[in-house]
Amino acid sequence: MNLASRSIPALETPDISLLDARPTVSERRFAWGLISLLLIGFLLAIPISAQQWTATNLLFAAAGIACFVEIATGTLLFTQANILRNDAILVLALAYLLGGSIIGINLLMVNDVPTQLWLFRVWHSVFVLGVLGYAWLATRERRLFTRSRFSSRMRYGLLGIGVFLGMVVLYLVYRPFALPAIISETGYVTPANLWANGIQLVLIMIAGGLLVRQKAHNVLTLWMAVVATAVFIDIVLFVLGGKLFSAGLYLSKLNNLIAGTLIFWIILYHYLRIQRALLRNRVWLLRTNQTLKRRSLSDPLTGLPNRACLEQHLSQALYRAERRGTESLVAVCLIDLDNFKPVNDHHGHEIGDRLLSALSQRLTAVLRKGEFLARLGGDEFVLVLEDLGDIEELQPIMDRIARAMARPFVLDDDLSLSVNISIGVAVYPQVRTAEELMRRADQALYRSKDAKDERQQSWQLDPVEALND
Repeated sequence: MNLASRSIPALETPDISLLDARPTVSERRFAWGLISLLLIGFLLAIPISAQQWTATNLLFAAAGIACFVEIATGTLLFTQANILRNDAILVLALAYLLGGSIIGINLLMVNDVPTQLWLFRVWHSVFVLGVLGYAWLATRERRLFTRSRFSSRMRYGLLGIGVFLGMVVLYLVYRPFALPAIISETGYVTPANLWANGIQLVLIMIAGGLLVRQKAHNVLTLWMAVVATAVFIDIVLFVLGGKLFSAGLYLSKLNNLIAGTLIFWIILYHYLRIQRALLRNRVWLLRTNQTLKRRSLSDPLTGLPNRACLEQHLSQALYRAERRGTESLVAVCLIDLDNFKPVNDHHGHEIGDRLLSALSQRLTAVLRKGEFLARLGGDEFVLVLEDLGDIEELQPIMDRIARAMARPFVLDDDLSLSVNISIGVAVYPQVRTAEELMRRADQALYRSKDAKDERQQSWQLDPVEALND
């Protein structure tokens, strides 16, 4: 069966996740071009990195944007990790959520510069470890952890973030001990800070190497390589600046902000594109399901309901009649064409099919509310009549059908056929079940066909109803 139709769009085969989304050639070029621009800007910024810059508000504005961007990016990644049950994306999502939250706490609760620098160091560490964790897990061909316990790891990860942020807030409120100085009295970074930044630099270089060497670059891996480059430049410029409020400090944060903001929009774009494609496929599936259901319940030749649909409708009709009470009757009328076989023999099956289609259209045109017509197969049709007050109401309905059938069927300019029908009728509640109604109506039909030469009307009532009448 061909499901394609003009009313149903073709099924798309979209990337179902950020792990499956492959970057286009233009996107690859753009990403590598951006890496090149970041490195060129880094080289140009080295000579001026130690110069002083007093525009401190710019740093806080950049930090505020970074806070929003990282939390939003972490949320997007977290939803994908939850859907895919993927540990690599989960690690990256947790790092973004934690990093953005740390920046937010830094902006809201910290006023002294040494503590602000410490929280920036913690943020750097979280971010570097997150990128490294993603790069390592994404390059592994086999899963490191069992998939069945992913939900537990996700909950523990969120719990760990909450505990860590709680500890940071408690420290900022009570200050139980002093933090070691990151910048000395002379204004230059301390040896301990150099070691910390050196370790971070090595880790981000390892992460970048893993990302670049990955065989099949997906969208997330490609753009995380851009972020790794930005973090590398951030660390180096921060160290080269060497002083508080240096150009290196500002440029490093601005560089990282640009990369972080860009990755948010890239992930958001691909996320929305994937969701749009999935939504289109869902609509396609719903429409296809409706088409299949309609075809499974309809006759392909006439378009009338078929036997399966008749069984459903008759069952529902009897249920409705039972709820209304014994005064509500349901009649099952089995209709059969007289001498239909000679039509096929003399004119061919194509003319026979056209006759059946024309007959179904004519009968459908005279139906009224509460009247249901179905085709059983061949030249047999079933008419279900609901909510009849008494059996005598059958007569005007049968007369209406007889008048419709009295007119000849014009199938061609030179072909006009007149056909007669025989009808057998069984009525509920004299007959209680759908199967028995069909059987009784069939018996009445054959009695009508046997007496067609001397009968006064085309329909005959089942003897059970005739006796009760």
